[in-house]
Amino acid sequence: MMHSAVLGIMEIEEHTVESDIQGNLQAYYSKVSTETMMPQISNLDCISTGWESDIYAFVLEQGAANKRERRELILRIYSGKEAYHRSEREYRGMSQLHSVDFPVPQVLLLERENSPFGQPFVIMEKIDGVLLGTLINRLDDHDKKQELVTLFCNLMLRIHKLDWHPFVEDVSEYETDNPFKFIERELNGRRLLCDRFPASGFLPVLEWLEQRHDLASCLSPSLVHMDFHLTNVLVRADGSPFVIDWGQLDVSDLRFDLAWTSLLLRMHNGTELRNSILQTYERLAGLRVEQIEFFEVHACFRRLFNSAVWFTASPEKSGVDSKTAEGLFAAEGFSGMKRHKDAIKKGHEMLVGLTGIRVPELDRYTDT
Repeated sequence: MMHSAVLGIMEIEEHTVESDIQGNLQAYYSKVSTETMMPQISNLDCISTGWESDIYAFVLEQGAANKRERRELILRIYSGKEAYHRSEREYRGMSQLHSVDFPVPQVLLLERENSPFGQPFVIMEKIDGVLLGTLINRLDDHDKKQELVTLFCNLMLRIHKLDWHPFVEDVSEYETDNPFKFIERELNGRRLLCDRFPASGFLPVLEWLEQRHDLASCLSPSLVHMDFHLTNVLVRADGSPFVIDWGQLDVSDLRFDLAWTSLLLRMHNGTELRNSILQTYERLAGLRVEQIEFFEVHACFRRLFNSAVWFTASPEKSGVDSKTAEGLFAAEGFSGMKRHKDAIKKGHEMLVGLTGIRVPELDRYTDT
């Protein structure tokens, strides 16, 4: 009975939030558009809420009375401490990708200074498609599944082969004679995290990485997505793919990108698909990815560290905002929390298998 009541309250709150979002968006378009355009916002619907952004679909109609244009669009509202920079990075990156004919939704607007939501937002075209992960899971036919795996790997390889120079403001920041610049940048960031949160239990993992620092030399950086997984690729009915979620776009060693994809595949899809994707990427690229296990350990640190911190420190002490904390424990309900813990457990076992190091805080987190 109480569970039904809680669900009812959540549905009312969600409806109220969406009404507020639609009203604010309507007011914004009315303010920035000419009077003759007469913009009208309708059918706003929440697609997802997350720790870094909330995403809504909506319909925009505008134009003279006899020439009304109707477009289905996406509103992405960014949150957190990095919202200002992440929104700009995604907008600029997707604009550049679109200009070189890489398949991304066309971004139409970035607003950071005068947002009616109190946070930066981006407007982009809506892609009517199905998640690549959903398509793969539906298939039993090995050959058809391999076609989708090849599609996924080709997209990732295309990203890595793009000229990265137009995507950065200061090229000198990425051109270097130091083959360890990129790994040192990452390890320095992890060191700061361990110093800030010593109770996380991740210092042994950091030391393991630091001791193997020389395995990660790189003199030829690549454009990297840094969150490239099966639910960040949409496929239209005609088979054309589109890559989404570019908020972490960077220039670095491509193995950071591959290792992150590998970790997410192991956590959510299993080792068989992970191995198939890595082997397909290597075949298409015509090379063997060296020292991928080292980069997978780094990916484990990146993915698992926050969970250990959330378990050992309050949101106030950890620096995690209230939305993130609520998202971790409540956004998807109890079943979502269980899926999250199951994934963290798989990631932890991967870390143990690669390094022999157990993080007690993660064991306590997944056992609660």
